[in-house]
Amino acid sequence: MSSFTILRRRSLVIAVLGALLAGLLLLVPTAGAPAADPTGKVRGNIFGKANGAPLKLKMLVFKGDWTYLNARNVFGGAYSISLPAGNYHLQFVDKRPSYDVKKFAPTDVFVKVQANTTSVKNVRMRKGAAITGTVFAGGKPGAKARVVAANPNEQSFETVANDKGQFAIGGLPAGSYSIFTYDRTKKFVGKSSFVRNLGAGKFANVRIALSQKAGGLLVDLYAGGKPLQGTTFATAISRRTGQFWTSKVRQGSVSFQGLFPGRYRLVLPDVGRYFGRTGSVTNGVVRPGRTAFGSFKLTQKGGAFTGKIVREDGGMPMQGATVRLFDKSGAVLSETTTSTSGYFFVGGRLRSQSGMTLVAFNSFDSNYDRITLEALSIQLNQDKSLGTLVMPRAQASARR
Repeated sequence: MSSFTILRRRSLVIAVLGALLAGLLLLVPTAGAPAADPTGKVRGNIFGKANGAPLKLKMLVFKGDWTYLNARNVFGGAYSISLPAGNYHLQFVDKRPSYDVKKFAPTDVFVKVQANTTSVKNVRMRKGAAITGTVFAGGKPGAKARVVAANPNEQSFETVANDKGQFAIGGLPAGSYSIFTYDRTKKFVGKSSFVRNLGAGKFANVRIALSQKAGGLLVDLYAGGKPLQGTTFATAISRRTGQFWTSKVRQGSVSFQGLFPGRYRLVLPDVGRYFGRTGSVTNGVVRPGRTAFGSFKLTQKGGAFTGKIVREDGGMPMQGATVRLFDKSGAVLSETTTSTSGYFFVGGRLRSQSGMTLVAFNSFDSNYDRITLEALSIQLNQDKSLGTLVMPRAQASARR
């Protein structure tokens, strides 16, 4: 019985997984090579064994606000990690297959890292709960059906049933679970099952019968009055059951099959310059055995600044100049360089705000000074031209 497990924390990527999963990285303003952030160490013992042997774990590292950073394997009874000063969550996940009912539940620890200091945080792995059962689709064993157990803490765990429709999901934290089941053939669906107050180390067995004929949904996507450009993942959520399906956007449309009949909400993440949103699918009512055709629109585009930089002496375009945009707190919002014609486009994903500062300079030519524009403002859906900016010659004393 092949299987795998997905953990989600604080935001159920519904957010499209991967999309779900992906934000833009902000560039950090630097003058020359940036200095490394001061770091501290976190060390600790890990208590718990798998059949008498040391555990094989994966340690996931999150910022204090649960922003995912990275993951690494941990072997044996101890761990060590160096991190920049700040607050973090470390999540330890048993790497045994999800169908192993002896698997430990994930364990979270909060650590406050101080520069040039070692913090000690021991980890005690707890027995996981388990849900087992059999899936039937259209009255027959649901071979290779996908089974997802989701709890109110926005964690989800999944596995794939065997050829007889049998499944097991181990390593569950104590709590209540909705069991969503997906027929591999996408012909049958059913409402979710519910397991209430499952204790640590306890088992629940469920019989899942998918008896409702499934339907499909094809949604045409639009942004700014035109077909959506770009690739991402979208998630359709049943208003009747809460069950969700995720599919890839292709050529401005997204298609879902094997859906429970009824109305749907769509979760579409940011695409290009357009901000994502969650909302109802127009004409998106799924009928048994049929495909519904709906539409969905993104209407809010990020703001941007445009302009052209020329040299003070002669007015020739300044190629390769760096243009940085800062918010009112001094954090870098966006950065670009000018083209061969001196043109720049900076931002593109800016939300409405004021008090911004634009700085332009040529780090390869010390003969020129920098340009600074303060108190800039922008609105959604706005491309604001700053016109032609003249980069002045540097003072002779400054060049020496």
